[in-house]
Amino acid sequence: MLTNHSVAAMVGEEVKKVRCRTCNHEHDYRHGKGGQKKKAKLSAYEQVLASILGGKPGEAAVKPPEPARPVKAPVRPRTRALSPHSRPLHPR
Repeated sequence: MLTNHSVAAMVGEEVKKVRCRTCNHEHDYRHGKGGQKKKAKLSAYEQVLASILGGKPGEAAVKPPEPARPVKAPVRPRTRALSPHSRPLHPR
């Protein structure tokens, strides 16, 4: 039994119902097993690909396109050398 649940009903020595201490919901005792695991959802690309090919995703040998690399701006050279005692050119 999980630590955030309390026993709500027993038949003989067997636990039948438990109550969640967090939300106060009562449900059947699952004998230490969780609920059903959620199935993985298909990505939008896989859904479109499956609808176009009329098959299941993963059957096609087509790989999704790689994202474009960001273009870096060229480095501009300094216009003047700054000394430790120089003032900035902008007002405060």
